[in-house]
Amino acid sequence: MNKGKTIYLIDGSSYLYRAFFAIPTRLTSPNGMPTTAIYGFAQMLQKVLNEKNPEFLCILFDAPGPKFRHSIYEDYKKTREAMPEDLALQVGAIKEMIDAYGIPRLEKEGYEADDLIASICRWAKDRGFRVVIVSGDKDLHQLIEKDQVLQWDPQRNIWYDEKKVEEKFGVPPSKMRDFLALVGDTSDNIPGVPGIGPKRAAELLTIADSVEDLLKRPELIPPKLKEKILENLDNLKLSQQLVTLKYDAIEQPTLEMLKPGNPDFQKLYELFKTWGFQSLLPELEKKLEISGKTRTSPAKEQMSVREIPDRRVTVIKTEAELRSVIERIHSFGHVSIDLETTSEDPMRAEIVGVALAVEPLKAWYLPITHRSSGVSLEEFLSIFGPVVESQKIEKWGQNLKYEYVVFKRHGLELRGISFDSMIASYLLEPGQHSHRLEWIVERYLGEKMTSFREVTSANRKGKSASFANVPLDAAAEYAGADAEVVIRLEPLLRERLTKEDLMDLFTSIELPLIEILGTMEHHGVLIDENRLHDLSKELEVKLQRCEEEIYRLAGQEFNIQSPKQLAEILFNRLGLPVIKKTKTGPSTDMSVLEELALHHPIAQEILAYRSLAKLKNTYVDSLPQMINPETGRIHTSYNQTVTATGRLSSSNPNLQNIPIRTDEGRRIREAFIAPEGCTLVAADYSQIELRVLAHYSGDPKLLEAFARGDDIHASTAAEVFQVKREEVTPEMRRQAKAINFGIIYGMGPFGLSKALGISKTEAKRIIEEYFERYSGVKRFIDETVQKATERGFVRTLMGRKRSIPELQSKSKTVRQQGERLAVNTTIQGTAADLIKKAMIDIYSALKSEGFQAVPILQVHDELVFEAPKGEENKLCSLIREKMAGVYNLKVPLVVDIGQGSNWAEAH
Repeated sequence: MNKGKTIYLIDGSSYLYRAFFAIPTRLTSPNGMPTTAIYGFAQMLQKVLNEKNPEFLCILFDAPGPKFRHSIYEDYKKTREAMPEDLALQVGAIKEMIDAYGIPRLEKEGYEADDLIASICRWAKDRGFRVVIVSGDKDLHQLIEKDQVLQWDPQRNIWYDEKKVEEKFGVPPSKMRDFLALVGDTSDNIPGVPGIGPKRAAELLTIADSVEDLLKRPELIPPKLKEKILENLDNLKLSQQLVTLKYDAIEQPTLEMLKPGNPDFQKLYELFKTWGFQSLLPELEKKLEISGKTRTSPAKEQMSVREIPDRRVTVIKTEAELRSVIERIHSFGHVSIDLETTSEDPMRAEIVGVALAVEPLKAWYLPITHRSSGVSLEEFLSIFGPVVESQKIEKWGQNLKYEYVVFKRHGLELRGISFDSMIASYLLEPGQHSHRLEWIVERYLGEKMTSFREVTSANRKGKSASFANVPLDAAAEYAGADAEVVIRLEPLLRERLTKEDLMDLFTSIELPLIEILGTMEHHGVLIDENRLHDLSKELEVKLQRCEEEIYRLAGQEFNIQSPKQLAEILFNRLGLPVIKKTKTGPSTDMSVLEELALHHPIAQEILAYRSLAKLKNTYVDSLPQMINPETGRIHTSYNQTVTATGRLSSSNPNLQNIPIRTDEGRRIREAFIAPEGCTLVAADYSQIELRVLAHYSGDPKLLEAFARGDDIHASTAAEVFQVKREEVTPEMRRQAKAINFGIIYGMGPFGLSKALGISKTEAKRIIEEYFERYSGVKRFIDETVQKATERGFVRTLMGRKRSIPELQSKSKTVRQQGERLAVNTTIQGTAADLIKKAMIDIYSALKSEGFQAVPILQVHDELVFEAPKGEENKLCSLIREKMAGVYNLKVPLVVDIGQGSNWAEAH
């Protein structure tokens, strides 16, 4: 009587993890709560509800605590790591969301979700229902039966029936239990039979119906495999017990247990709003407008991520059409611009086409190097140039710094930058790993976008992946979307920025910085190739000497770069203590070697070898290869949207990791030179983070020391060690410096003991004495952590916001990490804001006062300029004035300035 009716059983426990790890970026709510798994789970649910419209549905979870399998095998799942803290925080919210949807959910003490699914599956089959198991877990394949029980993985949109299982594993579902028992499972710590993998297991189960059948007819088993099976017979039988699903976990299932109730749209709306799921709110708003309507199940009310809207992209084919578009741009007063080019490097990119948009769901695409192009690059630059350079026409886009550099290479200055979706997204969620347009659009508009890889690979047909080879219609659709979605993102993101009190930071710091960074990237820095070539030879000699010393200490030659061979030497041959382990064996990372250096000189030599090798490979040998053939310079990229604290980072090459205090690091900086007739000027804030700490803490002793212009590390040493300043020894100052910076980075006794090579007891005493002397610092730290815990976030002096969800963790270790982040972000983020504002103030003055000097490098708290000779002294005065006066802190901001023919001299 139930023929044709389908029951959907969702493996909730499996999807908790899949949702958490499927989204590469870390999502958080406006109040800092992690939401990655919640969002991914919501997407999975909506796919099931909207595509299948299920009349009967249930979500099954593993119950907390030990399972019956632990009574069979105590070490069951012992190798599994604990649930990530971020995920654990989201489980309760996911269940609350499921209840708001009106979807039944079940869990039972002592059992796993798989057992509950098996129980309902058997009961449903016996009553003529069709069952769809919603999961990608292979353990559930053993339940699949003809057309009556199927398995669907909505994330990959894969359906498993008997044929599909056999194609993938070589055995039908009826043999999956024995297949799993033979192979074992390292993630669940199911032993299986060592040496028998999926291929061998499938072969064995092809010649026999089951493991039992195989054991009755041992002559069928190849000799080597038979030996392995007989040696591990107990393990095999144990594994069978562990992979066998329980069909009686639920004694008496009922249809009522599987029937969804009415969704609580108001509750869902409140939840989604709290979690910041902006893209999911419009559909719920529509539902809330419907009053008095009977709802039989949540599936009847479509609640999906919005479908991609109909977008009209018009291809510009003539000069007259381009001029007509420009008229429209003038009437709107803004334009979203997206350049399609031949390279991700703006200093090597050639323009292929241009996408433009001024209003929602409409865009234009101007092909330039496509075959059907009707407007040449020269014509485009001439006709469209006034729009690009107009300050009155607002420019919107995604990562407009790229467009700025490309246009500048073609002789145009992109002016009027007023909205960048990538930067807006970054300010709202600085903890995200990426702010790609596809992610932002899915996050805020709920739409899927075609990626560059998809559009180029789909239309490649033997040609290269260049955008110029993409057929015009596909190119226009892809590029037009990139420009058009920014038009719809702009009001949403501006509203969020305003709500989060981030608009001033967005408009006065981050947007003006685009032009400055673009100018720096475009100008580049000159490199002395010969100097680097000579340094490379010297480093080669040093590496050989270091290598010989390592071999002497080891007593044999080996591959120093091989972690496996190095571990063999350190821990087996030399008998050094194993500090920590990885999945592949004892660790030989930097922290381990630093600790081993206390036990044996070989570790110090290996550290030196690695340092020299890294400098040689990363900088000395690589920099000459990165010189742009057109300009003869290196053009690093500055990243505004990477670090959560607001600091800039650089890449290709990364200039922030060149050690400044080593001889080799200084030699590398000597290769960054001024061109003939110019000078390099370098300006560096003196101890800016400690000055920010003094400002925030208001500690009298710190304020007094900075006001006097004291050596702050010597002053701290005098306070902590209770000696006169003139009696402070270099060792005391070194320890005080470690303490000062350790406070900023939240270093505890363990960290300080390692940094100073002292006992934890001594380190603890030093920290306690420091806080006794600088009680204002202790008060600031405690208040910052308390406020961050209450609010879920911290702010810098200029309003930059960072969520700290770690402070809500149940794990003490994670909470302590959150405490360190709260203090460090407040200080380091404020320092980052100050240097950014100084860059803006200096750049503005350079332009208004007619300087020829150009900023070329920014590394942490240091700015480097290239100036014509004769301008340097005046430039130094301007830089000092702007940097020192960037903000009225409670302590003076001191700037160290130097000049020279190369970076090392100037610094």
